[in-house]
Amino acid sequence: MPDQFLFALKISGEPRFGALLDDLARCVLVQVGYAPPVIADILAKLRAAIQEGAEQGQRDCDVQFRAEAGQLLIAVLYAGGREWRVARALPD
Repeated sequence: MPDQFLFALKISGEPRFGALLDDLARCVLVQVGYAPPVIADILAKLRAAIQEGAEQGQRDCDVQFRAEAGQLLIAVLYAGGREWRVARALPD
């Protein structure tokens, strides 16, 4: 795996994109090498962040997966500055 990478996408709050984001995030996390329980935990947190944004009327966002300095950083960035972030150490 490279020392650094960035995978980013822009999504709208359309319900059909929830499954797409779930599949894409799972693929990224599997490729990075996380164990299934860690993947499940990260996906649950990501879903909750997207759901919370939708409940607050923020349906469009950017989602970023960035690996650097031994960590995977995941960010959900909404217009207007609201954001959610989580970081996990990269697996060995």
